Amino acid sequence: MKKTSMAYSQVAKKDTADIGDYSTKERNYFLVGMFGQNIIYSLIGAALNLFYTDVLLVSTTVVAIIMALSRVWDAVNDIIMGTIVDKTRSKWGKCRPYLKFIPLPMALATIFLFLPFTGISDGAKVLYICLSFLLWETLYTLGDVPLWGMTSLMTADENKRAKLISSARIVSSLGAVIIAVFAPLKDMFGKLDLGLFANTGQANYSGYFSEAQGYFFAAVALSIVGGILFRIPFSHIRERIDTSASKDNGLKQNLKLMFENKPFLLAISSSILGCTKMLVASAGLYFCKWVLGNGSEGIWIIVLGGSFIGGTLIAMALSTSVAVRLTKKRALLLSSYLSAIPFLLIFFFSNITWLFITLLVAAGFFSGFSDVYHTTMVADSVDYMEWKSGKRLDGVFFSGLNFSSKLTASITLLLSNGLLSLVNYTGTIKLLEAQKKAAAAAGSIFTLNFSASYPDIAKMMLILITIVPAIGCILQALPIHFYNLSEKRHKEILEQLEVLRKANKNT
Repeated sequence: MKKTSMAYSQVAKKDTADIGDYSTKERNYFLVGMFGQNIIYSLIGAALNLFYTDVLLVSTTVVAIIMALSRVWDAVNDIIMGTIVDKTRSKWGKCRPYLKFIPLPMALATIFLFLPFTGISDGAKVLYICLSFLLWETLYTLGDVPLWGMTSLMTADENKRAKLISSARIVSSLGAVIIAVFAPLKDMFGKLDLGLFANTGQANYSGYFSEAQGYFFAAVALSIVGGILFRIPFSHIRERIDTSASKDNGLKQNLKLMFENKPFLLAISSSILGCTKMLVASAGLYFCKWVLGNGSEGIWIIVLGGSFIGGTLIAMALSTSVAVRLTKKRALLLSSYLSAIPFLLIFFFSNITWLFITLLVAAGFFSGFSDVYHTTMVADSVDYMEWKSGKRLDGVFFSGLNFSSKLTASITLLLSNGLLSLVNYTGTIKLLEAQKKAAAAAGSIFTLNFSASYPDIAKMMLILITIVPAIGCILQALPIHFYNLSEKRHKEILEQLEVLRKANKNT
């Protein structure tokens, strides 16, 4: 073990330690990988639930239960993968090896999630969903933890790290723009009569259409692009924090350190409590498809999704300068409370299109700050734990961030599917599917005005993208009132760590 540690230390000093701070070019390569990874994550976060409920026609309740149970594996998987990353010793460093070997398998696992098994039994569908999702989840974690872990290894400079994380959050949000591309891409593939799928029809549309075919080929295209981009950074980025002197911990010790790290727990708690903001993306697709598009997302997902994401990107670009003026804590508190206001106003003025769009921009703007600050606070907590215990656990703590993001996705799915089940969403969609198929077989057009025919479902979808997110905006602020790792204190910690690292190198 000692020989391995010494060998790694020599490699680290040669390959990572004294090569200067990251360059603009290196940062850009990192961001390319971040964009690719988030193409895949955004595809899963928004489109997969729709695929399960509207294409495979699995009950919203069943899907919610499967996703909830999968988080039991996540809780174990994330901390195990984080521990594995922290124990990694290679000529490429601690996190970089995973950026070489994981992206392409993860892309293939993503495609596997969208296989159009529409003709099998309900039990077989459930088994397929469980197996394919657990495979994807494992591979995703092995890629995501090291990718975000690199933000604390590429530089020891607090300001450069904050800028890197801010840029990474902006680019990861740009990955969500792919969802706007997904809908027209899915419709384009769905309208190609390749002789592979039966014509199942589309409401208010004449001609061939297969939604199963559309989902599958759109997922193939986006997964391949995302996987290739995610693989690019490996050859162009470097680790600069030498972690070879840090002793390896077991799983039990890592868990203990996580729960002793108060700044980390508060940042993660805030992120989880604010998770309902994600409903704008997930439940928003249902709203665009049925309430606004009468069975087809069309232009609406671009207009509404673009408005929210546009506001988010502006906030992320400003987050570093705002934090300098206010501190991260004050900026996060202020933006959290303010973000609830436009969500509430949208509920009452959703029938006025221009006001609806303006309020979505405002909601995205105030919501965007928290994504950056939560990640930065986790990165700061890694420094805090190294200073406090002598152990630098980038993989473990960023696995906690990864777990919180997946847990929040699960919570929003439970809320979305649970509330939709109260208004008989699955039964309604099955009825509409049968009517569309009958119309397609007869060569006629199935006409639909969803809001007029199903007002209760339309109202529930509106609640899911307005009232519920507003509650989350307020809740996420509560833990931050107790956060005390200030910028001044963190700077002092970094200065002391720099002295300790130099001393370790000289011994």
